[in-house]
Amino acid sequence: MKKLLLFFAIVSVAGMLASCNGNGKTAEASSEENAAEAEEIGMLQGYCYVDLGLSVNWATCNVGANAPEEVGYYFAWGETSKKDNYTAESNKYFGKQGEFAPEYTKYNSDDNLTKLEADDDAATSNWGTSWRTPTKDEFKELIEKCTWTWKGNGYEVKGANGKCIFFPVTGTYSGDKLFNEKIDGFYWASTMYSSSKAEYMAFSELIEPHNSNGGRCDGQCVRPVCSK
Repeated sequence: MKKLLLFFAIVSVAGMLASCNGNGKTAEASSEENAAEAEEIGMLQGYCYVDLGLSVNWATCNVGANAPEEVGYYFAWGETSKKDNYTAESNKYFGKQGEFAPEYTKYNSDDNLTKLEADDDAATSNWGTSWRTPTKDEFKELIEKCTWTWKGNGYEVKGANGKCIFFPVTGTYSGDKLFNEKIDGFYWASTMYSSSKAEYMAFSELIEPHNSNGGRCDGQCVRPVCSK
């Protein structure tokens, strides 16, 4: 599976990098030229990343995806497996329904945890210990220091060094329903907003990428990062 993931990621991102770097290459470029483009992609524990010149390296695909334009899996914040129903009651850390919001047994006002631990991080659990979910500040850096270009089904993100990754629109799960799957992108951050909400990065064609927050029981995608 990892070899197949690597093959698709290299093929897809090599083509994207050729366009992004403005080198004039066409679909008829030789295999040697494609291989040279692919050298700009790093690999760690069987998964690909691109160095955009930021504080961390960004994966080329979402968790569960085989290519940059694929959505991949949806996760509730603090969970590591996809599922069919994204509700507070189905969350593994659900405690009870409070007066104003769900109350959870972990990442709450009692334990003072404000960032995902490795065992609860979908990126780490699915891809390995070198990978993790980005923080709110890392998303902020990605938004502010890169150029975002709408491509019809998501954003091409180009670093100051000319290298690119792609974020597809994803939609978000609430209960067993997927909303705005062809309109909006939602990507979890590893950081809390409150005991019932977590941070995420969101965008659409008409709304520029920005940090926001929402119920941690909702299903959203994860784009891993790794250390440089």
